[in-house]
Amino acid sequence: HSLFEDPDPDGSLPPHQIDIKLSRPAWIGSIALAPAFNPKESEGVAYAFPKRFKIEVLNAETGEFETVVDWMEENFPDPGPYPVFFAEINRFVKKVRITVPQVVRESGVAYYALGEIYLFHQPPDGQIGDNMVAWKSSFMEIAVSDSFTMPPLWNIQYLYDGVAGFGFPLSDETVASEDLMITSEDGSPISDKVQFTLDLGRRVQIGRIDFWPAAAPYLLALPSFGFPQEISVELSSDPDFKTVKVLGTKNVGRRMCRGNLFSVIGEAYAAQYIRITMGGFSEYKGKRILGLGEISVSQNEKVWSIDCKVTAQGIPMEDLDQLPRLVDGCSRQRRILPQGEWIKGLALRRPLDRRLAVVERELELAQAAWRRIKQRSGIWAGSIVFMGLVGGLVVQQRMRKRGMKKLKWRIARDLHDDVGSNLGSISLVAERLENDVPDAGVKEDLSELSLLAREASASLRDVVWVIDQGVIRLPELIQKLVERAERVLHGVELSVEIPPDCPDTVVPLTFKRHLIMFFKEAVHNCARHANASQVQIAVSIEEKQLRVRIADNGCGFDPPESSGGWGLNSMKERAQELGGEMELKTRRGEGTTVVLKIPLEALSREPNRAYKSSN
Repeated sequence: HSLFEDPDPDGSLPPHQIDIKLSRPAWIGSIALAPAFNPKESEGVAYAFPKRFKIEVLNAETGEFETVVDWMEENFPDPGPYPVFFAEINRFVKKVRITVPQVVRESGVAYYALGEIYLFHQPPDGQIGDNMVAWKSSFMEIAVSDSFTMPPLWNIQYLYDGVAGFGFPLSDETVASEDLMITSEDGSPISDKVQFTLDLGRRVQIGRIDFWPAAAPYLLALPSFGFPQEISVELSSDPDFKTVKVLGTKNVGRRMCRGNLFSVIGEAYAAQYIRITMGGFSEYKGKRILGLGEISVSQNEKVWSIDCKVTAQGIPMEDLDQLPRLVDGCSRQRRILPQGEWIKGLALRRPLDRRLAVVERELELAQAAWRRIKQRSGIWAGSIVFMGLVGGLVVQQRMRKRGMKKLKWRIARDLHDDVGSNLGSISLVAERLENDVPDAGVKEDLSELSLLAREASASLRDVVWVIDQGVIRLPELIQKLVERAERVLHGVELSVEIPPDCPDTVVPLTFKRHLIMFFKEAVHNCARHANASQVQIAVSIEEKQLRVRIADNGCGFDPPESSGGWGLNSMKERAQELGGEMELKTRRGEGTTVVLKIPLEALSREPNRAYKSSN
């Protein structure tokens, strides 16, 4: 955080500078800046990111400063909760300088803040290399023109402490992997000191060793559950550790914050064996706890420790089978990503968020258009009723019928062309974005948006069909139910059985409405809650009853706990109002089956009362 500067009488202020001096020249491929976050605001809100700035590098080959990023003539877009990434720097650099002109803010003073600086090394293969700022103690010096210091919130050292508030560099997809978690509740206790030895298989240069905290059990909000407070690291080229390189570690507990790793810099020391001694374990109910997600040994983002041999001393024998979890390349049931690629991916989410905002706006416009059409339909329906009351002559009746036919066709055309087209576009855009976005939370939101658009489109088609039909018969109604399921259950394997001897009975309008809404709720549960890959729909005529059966192979649920979210009460009420009953069979992990039974004689009469639920 820079100092708070009052402008001079002429409104000018000297620029602020951050200088990063490398102890030896190195190739820099890309640079990233992480915004700071205001501790008084909710998480995810950027704070005082520089409005204008430039980044220069001192070229080791020419001895001159070169501007690689220039935002001095216009304001930089607000990055929001994401880093900004500048690729293709590709310079052999001795020094990096960030210049920030002191722009007066709305408060009347000038200041800015940054959360983290990343200088990514450029390896010969052209990939994004290691973050050289993490080597600070042995590789570079960082100085600033001025700095407002107030630990633990603001300090210059926080520019390179590896804590940026973005979480862990993990993939979106889940994998069948667990973290190492030893609690010794039922077995032998953990020793005062635990020693792990990693055999990398060959002698390699070790740039960094990352210790990942394990995920706390039972979804507890404990970010460093079981992480040791003392860690010492020794490197050697022989298994007996006769010649040893000791890597210094300190303040382990204070350096472990939410969403960060504990990293030890290896300074490119060549070794095959790594001996790690841990102590200072936390306790629960008087017993020591040890939790680790991964021990990752790397050099320029090339990981040497994947599936290497691990041995241990000081942990119970029954927990030795957990050792491969330390070197499986995964943590918290996610695959570990290279930091540079992860930061770059986060930066790319900013334009995707903007596109998502556009899609949400289009959805709001489509919903508003749908409300206007419903209002127009009400007005038109009132006009038709009035014409029917005042019309008595045969000619007038014929004209009325002709006018109603044209009106229905116009309404159907407007609904299909205007709203239907917008809903289809929204669904396609949402599905495309869902495939491009790496974040699981955004994927879930886009999937929800696509489902809402498909459901609205299916409901729209039902309305158009009802408007277009003078008389609705049972076989046609069943076919419409099947078509709705095909539209809403996108990406689900759907099987359908329809009886060949279905009665060609005219269905009252209210009966049709209750049956469609019951079916809609059941299909909605399959799409939104069940996570099913297969759905079966079977319609049959048995024992003078119409039976509609919807079954899925999804997650199932406990009906007493889930009745509200799954709409079971409304489905039961609709079944009763149709003169029938609903049967529900479900269990967690075993899918769900819903059966609606309606006496055939109920098809010839209107339900005796209106539906009273929120739907």
